[in-house]
Amino acid sequence: MTAKRTFKKIIGMALAGASVAASLTMFSACTTNHPEVEIKISFNDVSYTLEYKLYRKLAPSTVQHFLELAEKGYYDGLCVHNYVADSKMYTGAYSYDPNKTSEGGLVEKAYYDVVRDWHLTQTVWRDEEVSLPLYSVYGEFSDNGFEVENGELRQTYGSLTMYYTPKKNTPYVYVKRADGKGYDPKKYEYNSATSQFFISLASGSSSNSAYCTFGTLKDDSVEVLDDLKDAISTYIEDEYEGETSDFAPETTLIVDEDDPIESVSSAKESQTYSVPKEPIVITSVKVLRY
Repeated sequence: MTAKRTFKKIIGMALAGASVAASLTMFSACTTNHPEVEIKISFNDVSYTLEYKLYRKLAPSTVQHFLELAEKGYYDGLCVHNYVADSKMYTGAYSYDPNKTSEGGLVEKAYYDVVRDWHLTQTVWRDEEVSLPLYSVYGEFSDNGFEVENGELRQTYGSLTMYYTPKKNTPYVYVKRADGKGYDPKKYEYNSATSQFFISLASGSSSNSAYCTFGTLKDDSVEVLDDLKDAISTYIEDEYEGETSDFAPETTLIVDEDDPIESVSSAKESQTYSVPKEPIVITSVKVLRY
């Protein structure tokens, strides 16, 4: 290779590197205190689009984690695996297959197998040397010692709250301090949320000091969520004579079998879900604004 070609190659590589750096800087500069996402939900062949405002200042780690999963398309095609009428819709862990009768139609998405190849922002580690990331998210709520100056976001109609399955006798893990000065030991249970979240269906406002609410439904989408709730209620009335328990019968499953913490994965803990026979599907989660 001639000196001239070598010089051109070096210049080209430098420009490419500068372009990437500029893109990263631009991405960072474009982030806001209130990112926005769009969640499309399908039920009985009808689509419902909900738009959300997220709160980066109140729950920075949770919002970042959710945005990264959404941007990668992690939630697309997953279903509501636990429907509690006029209370909550839980999602983020399973897809639906009517042929899986013994599991209530639920097919678990292998979270760790998927995300280990992704460059997620890490906030929880197994070891004090922070060399073993757990791909879960720091629990930004008061029971975990996380403090928000003006109080945590309350659960309101349509709000988004990160969820984790209950765990017993969990070890300590290490989380990045909010001030950036080192890492603190915390109980794993409160810092074990991965992809599950729930949409609040209750009409009032409430707080829960053991879970992080990180997004609120935009005013323009309130009527859309009303329509979805009405459609589900009408379907239950028409197909199951108003019996919600027939529409969403209980199914008990072993959970956390692939958890990286051995004491959790070996515990074989179970959870009981009310699984809709007519699936409520998260068609997509799209980031509208960072």
